[in-house]
This record gives sequence, C-alpha cells and structure tokens, in this order.
Amino acid sequence: LPACAWGRKMGGRKAGGGRPSCLPRSAVVSPAAGGPSAAQPPLSGRTMIKTEKVLHLRSCKGRSVRVVREHYLRERVPCHSSRCQAACRNEGKLLAENATHYVIPDWKVVQDYLEILEFPELRGIVFMQTACQAVQHQKGRRQYNKLRNLLKDARHECVMFFNEFQLYSYVPREQGESVEKWQTRCIYYATVWYYNHLAGLMPVVMVTEDAEAIQKYGSETDGVFVVSFKSYLENFWPDLEAVHELYESIVQSRKERECENQEKNGKEYLEHLPLEILEAGIKSGRYILGVINVNKHRSQLEAFVRTQGLTNKKSELEMDILICGTKARNRAIQGDAVAVELLPRNEWKGRVSVLCENESEEKATEETESEPMATGRVVGIIQRNWRDYVVSFPPKEEIQSQGKNTRKILVTPWDYRIPRIRISTQQAESLQLWKC
Repeated sequence: LPACAWGRKMGGRKAGGGRPSCLPRSAVVSPAAGGPSAAQPPLSGRTMIKTEKVLHLRSCKGRSVRVVREHYLRERVPCHSSRCQAACRNEGKLLAENATHYVIPDWKVVQDYLEILEFPELRGIVFMQTACQAVQHQKGRRQYNKLRNLLKDARHECVMFFNEFQLYSYVPREQGESVEKWQTRCIYYATVWYYNHLAGLMPVVMVTEDAEAIQKYGSETDGVFVVSFKSYLENFWPDLEAVHELYESIVQSRKERECENQEKNGKEYLEHLPLEILEAGIKSGRYILGVINVNKHRSQLEAFVRTQGLTNKKSELEMDILICGTKARNRAIQGDAVAVELLPRNEWKGRVSVLCENESEEKATEETESEPMATGRVVGIIQRNWRDYVVSFPPKEEIQSQGKNTRKILVTPWDYRIPRIRISTQQAESLQLWKC
C-alpha cells in the first residue's frame, strides 16, 4: 500500500511516509518484545492508543516540511502467517505452513539487496513497515514501486507487517539516537514480537548488515537469530548459485563505488553540502534551488540551472544560471534538482553562441562567448533524477577484466547529456553480441 493508505487502513490519518526525526511522545512496549518492562492495563482488541508523530518530510522541490500526525497503536494487527495462534484477521497473501523459517530483512538489506529478495526460491519473507518506509523515502519512487509489486505478486511468498501500528512491537526513538539505529532496533523488536506471537512455532531470522546489531542482538532471544545477509545465504541457501553470484556482483559494485569516492575526495570535486545546510541556505537566499539542464551540443562544458516555478527567497533572477565545466557542475546530471551558489560578478561568463569542433579549444570558446550572464556552481544535489538509460558497449578489446568472470565496462549513453557509466557484469560477452 502507498504511504497515504497505511494510516487509513490501520485507523490513523497518515501514519506512513517521511523520514522521522522524532517518534511518538508516548508509546507502550511489551516486555515480550524485548523492550522496557512497564505495568500496563490490559487493552481490548478494539482499544487504540492515540499518540502524535512529528515528521520532517522532504517535498519534491527539496524543501523540509515539519508535519505533526496522529499515530494510533493497537493490539490487533494482522500478521499474515498461517501459523498464527492469536486468530488474527488475516486477508490476502499468507505465509505457508511448510516454511522452515521466516526471514525478516533489515532496512539496509531491503535497500541494497532487493533484487536478491525477488528470487522466488527465497520463501517466508516478512517485510516490516519500517523497512518499507525507509526504501520509499531514501531510495525513491522507482525502488519503492518494485517493492510494492513484489508484495502484490502471488508467486512470491512474502508479506508486509505493520509493526509501527502494533502496540507491543513499536518502540519510540530515543533522544540523540540516529534514524538508522532506531530503524534497526525497531525492526529487531518487531522480529521478537513476531516470534512470540507465533508461540515459538517458527524460527525467525533477522538479516542485517549492521555488525553492531549482530553482536548486540545475536544471542539475546532464543529462537530469534540475527545474522549477516551473506551468512544467511551461505547457510540457508548454499545451492542457489545465481543468488550468490548476484550478491558478489552487488558487493563488488559497492566497493568500487566507495573506492572511487575516496580517490576523488578533495581532488577533483568538492564535497556536497549536507541537506540541512542546503535547506537553510535556500531559505536565507544564499543558495538557489533549480533543475539542471545540460547543453546537448556542449555537454562537457556548459549547463544551465532553471529556476522557473521554484521559489527562492531573496532571489531576483529572471534568467537561467550558467554552469561552466564539469567541476562546477559537481557530479550533477541532467534533470537533477540542485542547489547553486552564485559566483562573484567579475567571474560571470557568457554562453557560447558558436559550436566548435573541439570542445577543449578554450581560445575559440572565449571568442564566441555572448554577454556575461549569472554564473554559479553546484554545491549540493537535493534530489537525483533516477531513470533508465540506453547505452552502447565499447569494442571487446577495451573491456577490463576484474577476475572471477566479472568485467568492468565503460558504456556510453545514447543521451549526450549523460556522462559515460562504468558497470560491472559477468555477462560481458553475451551483451557484446546482443543487437537490436
């Protein structure tokens, strides 16, 4: 369900969505769920506890909006398991009785390894509401829609549990606790509640990439196992070669991206400013919010930031802002919503009015410049314009081998405004032979 429907389905207004900065002012945690013990009066199945949830949401234009929402906690929340011992009103897909165990992925696993979780051989997957919201608001609409389609597909044995509406599985965020740590802790307590809800009839495995969480929760509750995703695949699904190959490919790609970021740190591009600083700068008028549009004919040297339709306080600009060179563009690509800092007027330049055969000819560029216009540089990216790209592959001799049948290929997008993209694949030869 979309975020706006979660609250209506569970009895609240809009309990889903957003990146929470602080959680309900009052919440009840069951001792069975691993939370602090507290004497609470018994509640009937229809009784709900009303709390308030303060969220800091990011709009499509990159603004930060503070929203206070009603948040309802209740005892009766469908578990969607055929092993249920509490007579939950389960509708739709149910987890099969013949499953050997249930697996609950942490929010980071859902974000990074959703392609692996889509394999139909992986059964008994319970996606927590907390993890689904993290995907929605940190990975974007495309990844979130993939997760929704996976939950709807009857061929895949996976369900979603609304842990943030269950009275005894939901835990508030502690003061000074990061959002990531709270999400992991919230999913773990929901995992313990789920195991106790099934009266210990089904082992439950929580998979996470947080080594600190594995050490802290690994042996805390009998019947609940907290392991890394790699360990889970090796011990529970050792015969699924395609799954292991995909896992190694994703890990290799992440390592390469991290190494590239470390190598370029402070050398070629400036670091993007934190989102909080960008929002404050846009509000004060120091930075200007706009959408970058790359010159199709001079994609390496010239781009413009369009501010039409976007409100910028204390900004009187009625024209586009010129971005000269890839360094000033600071890794922004076509369609990204960016924050721009204007350069001093003596550094303003004019756009090129005549096309040159060689873009590196600076002399020719200077001679063909028009009147100076507002010029700036990108200091941060508010929202990426993620989409699919059509690319062409280089000749076979230019492909670099990485070992273990994995090769690194630098492909060229058909859209000239997009820079070349480096991909890692184990099917380089078959992709080279494939033709439209």
